[in-house]
Amino acid sequence: MHPDNDRLPRRCVDPVPFSTLGSVSDTVAHERARSEETGLADSAAAVTAERLARAEGDAERAAARSGVQVRTIDDPAGHQQAAEVLQQIWEHPAGAPLPPAMLRAFDYTGNYVAAAFEGDRMVGAATGFHTDHGALHSHIAGVLPSHQGRAIGYVLKLHQRAWALRRGIAVIAWTFDPLIRRNAHFNLVKLGATVAAYLPDFYGEMTDHINAGDHSDRLLVEWDLRKPVPGAAVTAAADAVTVLCARQDEQPELQSGTGHERLLQLPVDVEALRRTDPALARQWRAALREALAGVLADGHRIVGLDPHSAYLTRRESS
Repeated sequence: MHPDNDRLPRRCVDPVPFSTLGSVSDTVAHERARSEETGLADSAAAVTAERLARAEGDAERAAARSGVQVRTIDDPAGHQQAAEVLQQIWEHPAGAPLPPAMLRAFDYTGNYVAAAFEGDRMVGAATGFHTDHGALHSHIAGVLPSHQGRAIGYVLKLHQRAWALRRGIAVIAWTFDPLIRRNAHFNLVKLGATVAAYLPDFYGEMTDHINAGDHSDRLLVEWDLRKPVPGAAVTAAADAVTVLCARQDEQPELQSGTGHERLLQLPVDVEALRRTDPALARQWRAALREALAGVLADGHRIVGLDPHSAYLTRRESS
């Protein structure tokens, strides 16, 4: 599930200055139009009985391997418990990231609210809601720290996939922090989701234990449920240009360059950097912003993650 963190990054040269980014709303509008054009947002896509049975089987086998069961929650006591689990994960100063009443409302209006259980103990929770273009948006999913590293997050996503397919939904979308390498690997390689948009400071200032003190830049991904899991890493061409890389002292370094394919490396563990060297973590945020701004402005899109856990971008054909 986790990326290979043991390889030393390639060296970089010619750092370039930072600059600002464009409008988030413009990016969202463009990417929504792109999704509609490619048909990813078509929830009426063929969801055959065979595909559904395969998805449900995948979810059941993964749950058995992890020693948990996942089920939807449809009662106020369960929603209260799920809110408490989410609070234990995110440690939000104002209370749970999602209050029980919101989870209750999501469930009552036909949205996805589920939890993972080890015996009678709830150890993870997830929720998502229907969008205006036929997809399910997975808003939050998490596993208690004591149970992380057992692929329970993967189990939750597979359960969510089967739930969506049973309701004729062909796409699940969500956001994640593009600096967190293990999450990038999980989303793009383990699940096989694709990047739909880059959303700088998407949530504004956040105050929970995980995100406090940092900008809330996110990648929006779309998971085509008609495709098999897992996905795969992508391979860069021999002439791909690295425009963001990590020096051996862990400092980010931007370099100028053009090319049909470009690579953007990530820090080994930005979550640890936030605790031990917040200034360096902020440098990485600014560097990734600058690198993404440059490649996106030049007509590129992120096509995946390579085996060294670098984003690979490719210029879209006109």
